[in-house]
Amino acid sequence: MVSQKKRYEAFIFLTGGVTLALEVLASRIMTPYFGVSLFIWSGILSITLAFLAIGYWAGGRAAVGKTPEQLLTLYLAGPGAASVAIGVAAVLYPAVFPVLAEFDLVVGSFVGGAILLAVPIVALSAMNPLLVALRRESDPQGDAGAGWVFFVSTVGSVAGVLVTAFLFIPAFTNFRAMLLLGMTVGIGVIGLALLAARPAPSARRALLLTAAAGVALCGLLALSRDRYLDMLGGRAGGIAFTVTAQYSSLYGTIKVVDAVDGLGVPVSRLYLQDGLVQNFVDPLGVSLSMHTHALEELSLAFAQNPRTALVLGLAAGLVPMRFKGAGMAVTVVDINPHSPAVAARYFGFDAAGIDVRIEDARTFVRGCRGNPGRFDIVAVDLFHGDGTPDYLMTAEFFADVARCLSRAGVVVMNTFYDSENNAPNQRVLATLASAFGTVLEFRTPSGGGFPVASNGVLPVQVRIDGDRVPESLREIFNATIASGRPITAAEIGGAQPFTDHQNAFSFTFARAEMAHRQAWASGLPPGLLVN
Repeated sequence: MVSQKKRYEAFIFLTGGVTLALEVLASRIMTPYFGVSLFIWSGILSITLAFLAIGYWAGGRAAVGKTPEQLLTLYLAGPGAASVAIGVAAVLYPAVFPVLAEFDLVVGSFVGGAILLAVPIVALSAMNPLLVALRRESDPQGDAGAGWVFFVSTVGSVAGVLVTAFLFIPAFTNFRAMLLLGMTVGIGVIGLALLAARPAPSARRALLLTAAAGVALCGLLALSRDRYLDMLGGRAGGIAFTVTAQYSSLYGTIKVVDAVDGLGVPVSRLYLQDGLVQNFVDPLGVSLSMHTHALEELSLAFAQNPRTALVLGLAAGLVPMRFKGAGMAVTVVDINPHSPAVAARYFGFDAAGIDVRIEDARTFVRGCRGNPGRFDIVAVDLFHGDGTPDYLMTAEFFADVARCLSRAGVVVMNTFYDSENNAPNQRVLATLASAFGTVLEFRTPSGGGFPVASNGVLPVQVRIDGDRVPESLREIFNATIASGRPITAAEIGGAQPFTDHQNAFSFTFARAEMAHRQAWASGLPPGLLVN
């Protein structure tokens, strides 16, 4: 028969796993609202450690002078309270986080992290010193098993991270996964309270009622998630938004969202990833995203009789389809395993004749070191989180991209610029110039950027009629094309390229990325941001 001691150790293993699982899920829950900038991640990590420290201290203080019966009651009260707090947080955050994001992303992320994590992490981490004190009754010598308790809890945390990453995230929405954790600790409290010879009947009833309330609240929310989100509203600017499909993976949450006007007429379909619109199309499947047309038209204008094309970043799949329609052999690389299915089912992507690779772009282009000159066009459209990942913005990465190019090949990139400070943008251009013989730059009126680069010489002006560009984008498109200019040493102004050894890209663009995130978070209905 399993002893009480083993049950308590098993429970500390479980709650250790829940503690770190909550942190992982909290970071993903907060991403659509606050992003993944360096400042936001620093905030999440620091408040998690702060709450752990508070919990350890509080548990130690609470254990002073308590009888074994009182210690057991406190030991089980913490996870019961955590179960209720997780349910309450799930009720609050979909409504509160958009307000916090609109106010200030950094401050909002700290407050948001506290809403999700404060009570659960403090309550669960307090269990460790309480269990040490509880063990002292049977093991009064030495550390009373303190080292073993923290070892078991920490191993549980490792297991919690792995289970969350490889089971919960692919199988559940983050909202439901968090509620599942709340139900798990609540059920654990109920089981231990029923099996334990102590505490007193009144304390046992209180523990059972608290845990049952937490399990019931979390279970009800998990079952009625869609109805609850509908209550928050799915309209913005007179447009009604409906989530048609949702896909979760280690690389983020993709949502396909349909928009209709006040008369119920379809307006557009959005490809949403972690709260940011990656692309959107009209009811006929024509892209309403400026970057799609810029990548296509600039690539076809500067490449000389292209026969092969590499597209880094699939999203809705419109760019590779355009290249395929132009008679090219197309290879497309995307890290998200759901992207091809989403693009095919909802955006008309046809993979027939296209070499689709589920792979990291950095790994793929590194393969060009042994097989150079394969592509006449390389279209770079790599966005994850708030912008392009920093390891895909270094001189070493672009040196590998340059090796992928044929002698007259061109690279066209959709990049993120800082519209208020040109110094970070100069570093991006310096990074490109370190890898390519010629770099041109095209900027949108709002500050977006489309660098064009080649190992050879490029003409500064080419004819681009833009007949395929929708009328709603024509003025912006024409202004972007007219802005083309060569990037010289004077334009770069001594800016240093980003490198693998000294990569400050995330820090350099943190402010601009947060502004971009804040604009989207405040402009979309709350229900669309819950992942």
